[in-house]
Amino acid sequence: MQKELWASISEDQRRSVLINAFLGALLGSMNVSSVVIALPAILRGIGLSINSSIGFMIMSWIMFAYPLVMAITVALIGRLSDMYGRGRVFTIGDIVFTVSSLLLGLTPGYGAIAGFQLVAYRFIQGLGGAMMFGNSAALITDVYPPERRGVAQGVVGISFSAGSVFGLVVGGLLATINWRWVFLFNAPIGIISIIWAYKSVYKLPSGLTRAKIDWVGASLLTISLVLLLMGLMLSMMPYGGSSLGWGNPMVWVLLGVGGVLFASLFVIEARITEPILRVRLFKIRQFTYGVVSSLFLFLAQGANVFVLSLLLQAIYLPLHGIPYTDTPLWAGIYLIPSSIANAIFAPIGGKLLNKFGARVVSTIGAVLLGISFELLTLLPITNFSYVWFAVILFIMGIGSGLFQSPNLVSILSAVPPTERSAASGLRSAMQNIGLLMSFAIFLTLILTGASTVLTQSIYRALLGAGVPMADAEKLVSIPPVYALFAAFLGYDPIKTLVEQAGISLPSSVFSNIDKLTFFPSAIAPAMAVGFYYAYHTAAILAVLAAVFSYLRGREAFHHQQVVETVQVSTNKAVKVVEQVKTIDPVSSNKLVNGDGRDIDIKSDSVLRKVYAAYLLMNTELSETVLSNISSKELVYAIAAMSGLPDWFIEFVNNIDDCQFGNSTIESLIKYVNVPGWLSEVINGWLKVKSSNK
Repeated sequence: MQKELWASISEDQRRSVLINAFLGALLGSMNVSSVVIALPAILRGIGLSINSSIGFMIMSWIMFAYPLVMAITVALIGRLSDMYGRGRVFTIGDIVFTVSSLLLGLTPGYGAIAGFQLVAYRFIQGLGGAMMFGNSAALITDVYPPERRGVAQGVVGISFSAGSVFGLVVGGLLATINWRWVFLFNAPIGIISIIWAYKSVYKLPSGLTRAKIDWVGASLLTISLVLLLMGLMLSMMPYGGSSLGWGNPMVWVLLGVGGVLFASLFVIEARITEPILRVRLFKIRQFTYGVVSSLFLFLAQGANVFVLSLLLQAIYLPLHGIPYTDTPLWAGIYLIPSSIANAIFAPIGGKLLNKFGARVVSTIGAVLLGISFELLTLLPITNFSYVWFAVILFIMGIGSGLFQSPNLVSILSAVPPTERSAASGLRSAMQNIGLLMSFAIFLTLILTGASTVLTQSIYRALLGAGVPMADAEKLVSIPPVYALFAAFLGYDPIKTLVEQAGISLPSSVFSNIDKLTFFPSAIAPAMAVGFYYAYHTAAILAVLAAVFSYLRGREAFHHQQVVETVQVSTNKAVKVVEQVKTIDPVSSNKLVNGDGRDIDIKSDSVLRKVYAAYLLMNTELSETVLSNISSKELVYAIAAMSGLPDWFIEFVNNIDDCQFGNSTIESLIKYVNVPGWLSEVINGWLKVKSSNK
């Protein structure tokens, strides 16, 4: 097989790739946080109100369109990147992201027309983001040797954490000048990144494989994810007299149809020779458990991203004198300890990876995250000491930092180099889905925990402030989710409720309820139970992430080796593979079968022959060595490497002059756990045999 890319590039090229990945992660994380904090200024700038249905819808789509497109397209982008070159797709994504940022900042028009344009450009920006972020981790894995990948991925983790905080500050400041600068700010950084990417990343070797695009799988994947994520988003919108949309039949139709299509996708893709969704990657234990643990961790992280921000902005900060217009910025500042710890411990986690392995480091990180959420339940929600809050956030950041880069390295190092972008795309899709799901899950938990007393608590507070009973009933008839979203976005929740109710109150009464402390004091007793529900749930999700992280088993890097000397006889059959130099920290004489057992290929001539064919794939000798493997030898290798019973392996080994048809081999591999490297050999062997007929 061809050498790993990292074995043939210079240190300057490595640095260039790392800088591009750093800038990409910085832009992406800044783009999310800066837009959230600037949403009130954006809506005011285009003349829309959050109190109108069209304004609320456009606000939601501006906020969610970017991660939604990322979740939907990143798997497809990963597959295309494996085919046409990760560096090329990354650079094109950089261009798309930067151009869409310019379009967002220069959006003409006013009102709903401008709003719909912003939503459309956010979709395009999400596509550019998917092209960058779906490849950045895979590119780092390509250009850095195994023992340096953890630190490199940790550096990118620093930029992501720093960007989240930096985006809040930059977005808050630029929004006070003009909302357009929130988007235009991306342009100069994007242009620098494009130039740098074109000079370095774009010129990296093109795709490692050539294949047809599975349009059926791509369509099914897109439609199923759109339906699932649309259902989750709709569940967060009030329906009828309920604060949430779970009573809306359309929510369950979207989730049901999307779930059925997504489940059927796995069945269909398993039968396709070159699927868009690389289902066979899930046969790799290290990959599967790494991705699943990442999903649960990002579900838990929603408590950090959403729950703590909501707690600070709706209750704690207003009670301590911070105006609602400033709460998004101050919430970001209050949450800085988590980002600092993440930035410090992400590269440390990468270094510890080389000593202890991802199984240990990532599992400890997830456990620490779970502990931090349980510690939050010990704090009162209205008047806690910020010192203790910051300490808990720091522990949370340590856990996240220790988990992320080792888990990412483990996932990508376990798969063949030709499928790293596809694997990275699957991982990114699961993470984005996890974050989007977490918003729906935690908002539901908070409001469910408070539902029995929240309305009555607000109603009693309104009456106590002198609001007439009829007006108070109108105000509490509006689902409280509107007020919570308003507080989350920096709007005054009481003014939002009064405007939506369409009532007019005497100035003396309105001044009573418009005090900064009125709304948080009214909702805090009822909301406490909901917040504690959310903390406990986040802790459970983090523990599940730790369990799946541990279950990945003993870690191994995917074998990618350099064949130094190969002798070929006159009939072009491979006679000897004289010397194989291992460039991964795994013994070249050991392979892991489908049951996780070590197989010694040194003493098995058939397995040695089949593995030699794998090493020579994608070279000029590929077709020759594959043709030299008999069907009996291939079936024997499948039986031995998939963990079939010893009696069956012995039976196949002792059959004389038996030839198995292609259909028999294709049927066999559907029902056994074949390692990734052997799957490559089987697919190549079937193609060679078919072309020779």
